[in-house]
Amino acid sequence: MTPLRIALVHPYRWPEVRRGAERYLEDLALYLSGAGHQVDVVTGTSGRSSWSTVHGTGKWVRRHVWAVPGSTRLGLGEVEVFGLAAVRPLVASRYDVVHGLTPTAALAGWVARRPTLYTVLGHPHRHQIPRAGAQRLAFTSAVRRSAMVAVLSEASAKALHDELGRRAEVLPPGIRLEQFAPDLAPRLGPPRVLFSASLSDRRKRADLAVAAFGRLLEHHPEARLSLSGEGDVAWALPERSVGAERLRAAIDLPGVGDPGQQPERYRQATVTLLPSEHEAFGLALVESLACGTPVVCTPSGGMPEIAGAPGVGVVAESAEPAALADALRRAVDLARDPATPGRCVAQARRWSWDEVGPRHEALYRRLARRSC
Repeated sequence: MTPLRIALVHPYRWPEVRRGAERYLEDLALYLSGAGHQVDVVTGTSGRSSWSTVHGTGKWVRRHVWAVPGSTRLGLGEVEVFGLAAVRPLVASRYDVVHGLTPTAALAGWVARRPTLYTVLGHPHRHQIPRAGAQRLAFTSAVRRSAMVAVLSEASAKALHDELGRRAEVLPPGIRLEQFAPDLAPRLGPPRVLFSASLSDRRKRADLAVAAFGRLLEHHPEARLSLSGEGDVAWALPERSVGAERLRAAIDLPGVGDPGQQPERYRQATVTLLPSEHEAFGLALVESLACGTPVVCTPSGGMPEIAGAPGVGVVAESAEPAALADALRRAVDLARDPATPGRCVAQARRWSWDEVGPRHEALYRRLARRSC
């Protein structure tokens, strides 16, 4: 098939910012360039605008994000303002497809009059999307004006349709399985719970992870919790008291570490816990499964679509400490089953780039044909 000219548009890049969105952008660019497409990644910078080669078949186009008078007063941050900076390179090149990963990135593709796919990275639940103001306008405009809209899970597709009446394609991110070699041995010994997400992003609920772990200690006094991620976690830790000292003593803070260290953290864990509410997908859950480690999550958003398969994890009944602690106890037992690591790896393969990459290509080709 004829290679496509594709622009991926997002204000930040991996590993300068280490979140699921930036990892998705990096891996998607790698997959598409490896499949023979010309891929330009349009991203932001506070420095001078520049470009550099990306993976041999395209370039990183870094556009300076300048301050717009009155933008702060209007509630616009650099993510929103980035869309203005992205318009120029999109106009300059006649891309077959523009794939925007934020509302204003998608709107930049629309302004440039290119076939645009907008991926809603968050879970578009009514409590999660902006209710008013410029951010709400940008989101609703991107959803309505983009030629196609994608979401990361079936749950997010339903939420978007319920909220705005727009039907979306389900297009999840993938993982590079070769980076997450599994440990196929059962997880024996004292339980080791891993929380792997931004510690400063309160939507990830590090405080809930700590509270649930505190209840797990009542049944497994030798257990340990590792809070692995960037940012300050002091807000999530219990206030110092006689009762809290035992809990604090069982918590490890290894820091964000190098990206190459993350797979080993999954392999050393008994179970990975992601207690976010309204999570659209949960890339950390798939990474953990790929390493052979079962997972626990809350029942909202797209996470149950990953963790709910038999024998690979436990979906808590609610986002409450008691329910999550019960799920952790069940997952610890599950991790001791010699068959569990193999089941986890098999589940993770559903999101390998060999599986999800061709789905991206097929959607891009549909979009490109529609514009002809």
